[in-house]
Amino acid sequence: MDRRTTASWLHAGESLDNLGISDLKVIQSRTGFRHSIDALLLAQWAAPRSTDRVLDLGCGNGAITFLLAHRYPELRMAGFEVQPALADRARRGARLNGLENRIEIMEGDLRQIKGLLPAAAFDMVLCNPPYRQLASGRLSPNLEIRQAKHELTATLQEAVAAIRYVLAPKGRVCLIYHASRLTDLLSGLRTARLEPKRMRLVHSYPGAQAELSLVEARRDVRPGLQILTPLFVYHARGGPLSSGMEAIHHSLALSDIRSTVA
Repeated sequence: MDRRTTASWLHAGESLDNLGISDLKVIQSRTGFRHSIDALLLAQWAAPRSTDRVLDLGCGNGAITFLLAHRYPELRMAGFEVQPALADRARRGARLNGLENRIEIMEGDLRQIKGLLPAAAFDMVLCNPPYRQLASGRLSPNLEIRQAKHELTATLQEAVAAIRYVLAPKGRVCLIYHASRLTDLLSGLRTARLEPKRMRLVHSYPGAQAELSLVEARRDVRPGLQILTPLFVYHARGGPLSSGMEAIHHSLALSDIRSTVA
């Protein structure tokens, strides 16, 4: 893609960046919200069936949605985003990646989701909720980053309530959340009758405390939690990517033939 073609997709202050998977690209603000490793981790953690109706709740620039749509070629997805600028970038990104016929980006506030989406409309929901409460941590001077990291437009409880509303019976929700608030997440899910079924903790390297948690929960099912082996992002502090992270990159780069199995 030459510079003139690239510029036609971008607005002032934006950049066009590689997701590092099969030439997928994402449109991002140069100074505002930008995707992180969370997108790769959550996209690999989710394993939808080709017939699943999938919603990325709080889709940002669309990175997770693009990764899943590439990995599962028959999958159709919807993204839901409260920030107009991010939703616009996700729409343009879907067109840029040739995914506009399989991805619908909707703009809205999840606190008003009952007036925007039908109940029990999705078999799988993906979510990366803001993890900082308003009274904790320094607020970024950039509004996009503030809303992505702090509970400015929705608390964890409100996000879980929205997930419960849109998720079909026995449907699955896949989340990534800061490990420091894992207790809040698990208790909130169970209170909403979204039973945690799988969990994996993510560490920067062996010996480091867990920073992130990957959780899958199902609506209205019996208890029983499977805790998977930890994931280390790097082989060692300051070292190369771990074999686990390399495997994640490899799996996301391949179209999954299992997506054809209902």
